[in-house]
Amino acid sequence: MKLFKRMPLWAFALIVLLLANLSLISLYLYQRSAFYSSGKQFKIEVLHTNDVSPWPYLSGNASAIGIVDAKSGQPVLAKWNLDQAKEVEIESYYFHGKRVFDVYWTNKRPVVYNVYFQGPGKSITWWRNRAGADTFTERTFYDTNGVLSKDEVWYKDAWQSIVKQAGNNGIGISVDGQWRSLGFDTNGMWTIEAP
Repeated sequence: MKLFKRMPLWAFALIVLLLANLSLISLYLYQRSAFYSSGKQFKIEVLHTNDVSPWPYLSGNASAIGIVDAKSGQPVLAKWNLDQAKEVEIESYYFHGKRVFDVYWTNKRPVVYNVYFQGPGKSITWWRNRAGADTFTERTFYDTNGVLSKDEVWYKDAWQSIVKQAGNNGIGISVDGQWRSLGFDTNGMWTIEAP
């Protein structure tokens, strides 16, 4: 205590100001270190495909801005632009380099999304809400070799397997042993078309 009694007031104020300044500098460096470390963890890349679409039902050239894990080189997020469909914006999200979620924004239409469940090998189950429905309306299964094994649609509160019929270009399901053509109604649900 004798030290503080002999110290001039201005010296005490100077020490307090220096400690405050060092604290602010330390805080600034701490906040910046987090920014710099994230800058080292991810990088931004320009991606491009040539006549190979990264999404089903779309073809042609596509380019994207992507966020990539700097260490592994695997994608984390990509925002795509399609040469053939300028009004469509697509964002793809990845986990461990595999696509898990797509979001499609189209002018004056509801948002469409796809969810991908990865399995062993090349197997994948793909769920989607056609035309922006409030629920999943379709799902597609690929086996461990990446070959299409089954397509299903949500119809009357249950998943129904799509049945392909020779000579018919539409999709359909079997109802009471009869093949019925499917259509998509304005409510965003599958319906049986009139024969």
